[in-house]
Amino acid sequence: MAPIPFAEWRPDMPDLGQWAREALNVVPNEESYTPFNALATATNALAARAQGAAWFRCPDGTQKMFAGDASKLYRLNGPTWNDVSRTSGGAYAPGADGTWRFEQFGPLAIAVNGVDAPQKFDLSSGANWTALAGSPPIGTFIANVGDFLVMAKIGSTRQRVQWSAINNCESWGSNPATQADYNDEPDGGDITGLVGGEFGLIFQETAIRRMTYEGSPIVFRIDKIAKDLGASIPNSVAGVADLAFFLHKSGFYMIQGGQQVTPIGRGKVDRTFWREFDETNAFRASAAIDPVRGLYIFAYPANGNSGVPNRLLIYNWRTAKWSRAFQTCEFVYSGVAQQSYTLEQLDAFGTLDTLPFSLDSSYWTGVTSLLLFGFDTSHTAGAFNGAVMPATVETAELAPGDGRRVTLRGCRPLIDGGAPAIAAGVRESQQAIVAYTPFTGLTRAGLAPLRRSGRYFRLRATLASGAAWSNMQGVDDLDFRPAGQR
Repeated sequence: MAPIPFAEWRPDMPDLGQWAREALNVVPNEESYTPFNALATATNALAARAQGAAWFRCPDGTQKMFAGDASKLYRLNGPTWNDVSRTSGGAYAPGADGTWRFEQFGPLAIAVNGVDAPQKFDLSSGANWTALAGSPPIGTFIANVGDFLVMAKIGSTRQRVQWSAINNCESWGSNPATQADYNDEPDGGDITGLVGGEFGLIFQETAIRRMTYEGSPIVFRIDKIAKDLGASIPNSVAGVADLAFFLHKSGFYMIQGGQQVTPIGRGKVDRTFWREFDETNAFRASAAIDPVRGLYIFAYPANGNSGVPNRLLIYNWRTAKWSRAFQTCEFVYSGVAQQSYTLEQLDAFGTLDTLPFSLDSSYWTGVTSLLLFGFDTSHTAGAFNGAVMPATVETAELAPGDGRRVTLRGCRPLIDGGAPAIAAGVRESQQAIVAYTPFTGLTRAGLAPLRRSGRYFRLRATLASGAAWSNMQGVDDLDFRPAGQR
């Protein structure tokens, strides 16, 4: 029998078909599944739950990372989050369900939360966050669009988009000379997201609009590119290059080039996600981009987990495939290794036996290491660069006997490392529940001995946490015999 691949994970599809029902703690790639690493924290704790984080490139080429909670803003220095909140104006107050959002404009980091005055941090010489000058609006969302800083959902004006003067994020208002202005969107509901770049994307509850720079006197042409479709969950919005991702009540979508809106979860994960998503705690969700591996990652709380995010959906936009991970975390974000470390500098992170990452991890190698970061429920941060998580993948369900009962005697997993364990899922009819055999290891010849009779079969493979492997491709040498024969 020809090799059977570990199939594309599409839990929304019928059991009998070419799709798998599980792809857990793995990344979907072109011809295989690859490892997904656990969150390994390496810092002290924030004072409260993380409600936003981001990294910035400084004028001298170094990096800084910032984070915010319900009352403070922090800067990461080695393994230590230092309080760098404003020194006047009191504690911040984004609310328990608020989110800090960050953007860079030249040498300044900008932070907004929709409640407090926008804050700035001088990336060259700043010691604390201070109020952004120029009478800026109090925005909930923020992005760079061309040479402008743009904010959206302005105070109680929930459908307003406002932009700064050209090349000056500390000059606002409505001024034809500087091109600073604003626009109120006439329909589509509240603004729920904003993505910048060469053009801007304004997400509303039931509309998506594109901002295109025209110059004076119009400044920005704003065109509706989607009607009756928008971002239902604000924290699902994430963008990179000319791509943007968002979640609507009808499912997950991707926008390319500011025009093409493509459903990416339909017939794949949409129905499964909405069944298990704890919508009452939707504000706890977060989204991040892993640009190196081409991943959009959405962290969310499943029903029955007291609002704590404990699921990651992983979408590889290069292969248009999904997987998932079971990882409890407060928040996910795109981060970067801040510096390269010597062995002596690692002392602040622990002993060689207790370091959060291996010595050859990209976390230690320097400023070019773009990594997926997150906070755990103790409010400590780190990268998803820890131990390889325990992996589970499946083949599609097969009917090898064309309706007749057969006996599966064994198979050979096509997995390039670790100590795989294999189980067979078997049932007699499409009305029956799949029953799995106990997991079995491999013989010296690399075969998994199995003996189970039935009409419908699927093969499930697992690898333990920390196993050394690179690709899980499928199974080969499936030995099926007519039932009752040896």
